Amino acid sequence: MKMTRVLAAFTLPPLLLLGACAEGRPPITLDGATSDWAAGSSVVVEPEHLYVRFSPPGEPLTLQGGQQTTRLLVDADADASTGARMGELGVDLEVQVSPANRDGGVGIGAAVWAHGSDGRRVSLSPAEAGFAFAPTYAAPVFEARLSREISDEVRRRLGWNIRTIDSTQRVRVEVTRLDPEGRTVWTSGVMEGRAVPSALAPATGTLPEKAPGAVRVVSHNVLHTSPETTPGAFVRMYRALDPDVLLVQEWDGWDAARYEAWFNERLPIDGRWRAVATTNERAGVAVITRLPVREALTPSVMAEGARWPARFVGAVIETEGGAMLVGSMHLKCCGHAGSEEDQRRMSEAAAIGAYVGEAMENRAIELCVLAGDLNLVGSRPPLDVLRSGLDADGSDLEPAPARVIGDRAYHTWRDDRSLFTPGRLDWMVYSDSALVSERAFVVETEGLSAAELRRTGLRRDDSRVSDHMPVVADLRARE
Repeated sequence: MKMTRVLAAFTLPPLLLLGACAEGRPPITLDGATSDWAAGSSVVVEPEHLYVRFSPPGEPLTLQGGQQTTRLLVDADADASTGARMGELGVDLEVQVSPANRDGGVGIGAAVWAHGSDGRRVSLSPAEAGFAFAPTYAAPVFEARLSREISDEVRRRLGWNIRTIDSTQRVRVEVTRLDPEGRTVWTSGVMEGRAVPSALAPATGTLPEKAPGAVRVVSHNVLHTSPETTPGAFVRMYRALDPDVLLVQEWDGWDAARYEAWFNERLPIDGRWRAVATTNERAGVAVITRLPVREALTPSVMAEGARWPARFVGAVIETEGGAMLVGSMHLKCCGHAGSEEDQRRMSEAAAIGAYVGEAMENRAIELCVLAGDLNLVGSRPPLDVLRSGLDADGSDLEPAPARVIGDRAYHTWRDDRSLFTPGRLDWMVYSDSALVSERAFVVETEGLSAAELRRTGLRRDDSRVSDHMPVVADLRARE
């Protein structure tokens, strides 16, 4: 689809950042960390995206689903006479995270509008604007990005030639926090920068081959048992990934025999697939592996105050490096930091961690891999509680550094029809005292090159069969 330039980046005066290449630095990665930002900088502009870093004062907050609205106003041509006049700016693009709703309160997700000089305001989806931010859980500092491209289809729908940015234009931006009544409680002030040349690069991602001597573990939320009704994309992805262990979530109502039949029929291997599944039909979690299963772990893990067991299942499998405990989980969804849902996630993570720790100790196991949909949209502690002290040396399990193939981002969930922006909801943690992560990645087939799609037999939209993408790590026992 043909694309048209929309935006450039911005920064706090007097700083003027002309892009990562101009500064001789590596490009920004959208991961919620800021170690890749130059000291004192607030904005980086790159050929395809603009990035802004901001830090509202006070306690760490959840942007998406929070109690206040975070608003980004973009004056794409630094001209107050074009777009919608808001303070000093002529706003061409407006983004609201936790936007104001019709009831006079604060809503969920994100909303984007393009403004015309004649007063028109047309809604865009976050996906159409290429808007995303990290982290999705509560934090003191955030980084956000917007695409510098917009489709001609969207431009036609807007009904006017949306203001564009080229390498000679300035752009002005303001980030504010608004209370439910729309009053400003914090502002970054007006920030200004200049665009650099932009170019929409073709997809160049390649699917990494399995590392020699490693166990390839794949975690995947399959979206409401979708392999039952649309098996093709799942078969193509799993065949291309060639996992040794597959940890699935949202594959509801199946027992171990049914999983084994599905895999042995559609993905025949040298040997046979084995499955471990919980008897709780509400859980939808399973371990499927080509490796020998020494023991199935199907406990009823009860979180404090819960009516139903946590969605968790595990297995002790045999690997060349020794016995490995693997577990698949699906923590409670939704909410914000401190919400009832967030507290439930914390309790589930604590209960699962306690069970795994005891299981490892009783069996003298040093190799451990836990993964799944942690729904990390409130606070970060559920992740840290889960992995706390579970390594054989008494340290915490290590998160696998799984970045999206073909993108400098770490999201694992994406639904372009949703009000919510892409986020890192799925995590894999492992015992790094005993295991080495040879490679880790997230599979978004849209980022694969045309040649790679042909080589692997994948289709460009295969990863869209679920709103979650496969998280992959090749783990090798330390020598």
